[in-house]
Amino acid sequence: MLVVDASVGLHNQDLRIATQAWEHGCGLIVVVNKWDLIEEKDANTAHRGQEELITKAPFLRHVPFVYVSSLTGQRARKVLELILEVAEGRERRVPTAEVNRVLGALLERAAPPQKPGEEVKLLYASQIGIAPPTFAIVTNRPDDVPESYQRYLANGFREAWPFTGAPVRLRFTSRGARR
Repeated sequence: MLVVDASVGLHNQDLRIATQAWEHGCGLIVVVNKWDLIEEKDANTAHRGQEELITKAPFLRHVPFVYVSSLTGQRARKVLELILEVAEGRERRVPTAEVNRVLGALLERAAPPQKPGEEVKLLYASQIGIAPPTFAIVTNRPDDVPESYQRYLANGFREAWPFTGAPVRLRFTSRGARR
């Protein structure tokens, strides 16, 4: 959990800590404390602030935010529920058949970008690890899958299975390569 003071906001150091936690495969929840002290708020204040942060750090789109007051106990139970949800997402194991079904649907919707004479084929995939969820995707050209397409696949996997607050890792390998 990254606890942030609502009256001060998220500082660069907070963002650095969140980024490091995410890159190290940790589950993450942003707890915005002292929400009761924010006087001039409307129904969209939290959403606007969250979208502003997502612009700075896009991975935060996959991180739950909870607005609490430790003084009044407002939404304290929600924090505990989110901790369990994030822990479950980090430990989620998906059967290989289901991974390949989702991969097939993603490929049908949008094929990987191709360079002339250098066709990239994604052959099959399986989950090779948890905490964080890690998937191996076998391809004929592992180094030629563009980063934008990698994000597309990771987001597609997130749509299929709730990995709330957990990073999703993709590893591209060629046939016969060791994990």
